[in-house]
Amino acid sequence: MDQQVERIAKVSVRLRLVSTLLMFAIPLVLALCWAFMENLPFVNARLPVRVDASLPLVSRILAFIASMIPGGVAIYALSRLRRLFDLYAHGVIFREANVECFRQLGWSLFAWAGASFLFNTLAGFILTFHWKPGTRLLVLTLDGQDLMAVFTGLVVITVAWVMDQGRKLNEEQELFV
Repeated sequence: MDQQVERIAKVSVRLRLVSTLLMFAIPLVLALCWAFMENLPFVNARLPVRVDASLPLVSRILAFIASMIPGGVAIYALSRLRRLFDLYAHGVIFREANVECFRQLGWSLFAWAGASFLFNTLAGFILTFHWKPGTRLLVLTLDGQDLMAVFTGLVVITVAWVMDQGRKLNEEQELFV
C-alpha cells in the first residue's frame, strides 16, 4: 500500500504545480483575449454578442473585469484542487480535509453557473453600451454548460458526503481495534 501512496504523492505534486500555474494563467489569458480579441475568432464565438475591432478600450477593460467573475470562481476551484493535491502529496488521504476540498469544489461548480450567468448579462450590457440608444442589449442566458456545472457540482457534493460517511466509519473502526 505504501508504494501506491508514494505514486499518488508523486502525481499529486505535479498536479499541484499545474493547478498553481493555471491559477496565475487565468487572469493573464483573459487579459490577452480582451486585448487581442479581433485576432482570436474563438473568443468572439463565446461571447453573448458579436464584437468587432471598434470596441472601445473602456469596454474591453470593463469586459475583462466582468470576465474575472467566472475567472475568479475558476481560480478558487483550482485553489481547492491545489489544496487537495497538496494533501495527497503529503500522504493525507480519506481525511476530513480531503472531504472539505471536495465539498468546496462542488460548491464552486454551483458558483460557476451563477458567475457565468452574471458574466453574460454584464458582458451583453458592456459590449453594446457604445452602440446607439435603442440597439443596446440586455442578455439573459442559461445554457447547457451552466446546467452541467450545477449537475456536476451536485455529484461532487454527493461524493464528498459519501466520502465523509466512509471516513467516519473508518475512524470508528480504528477506535475499536
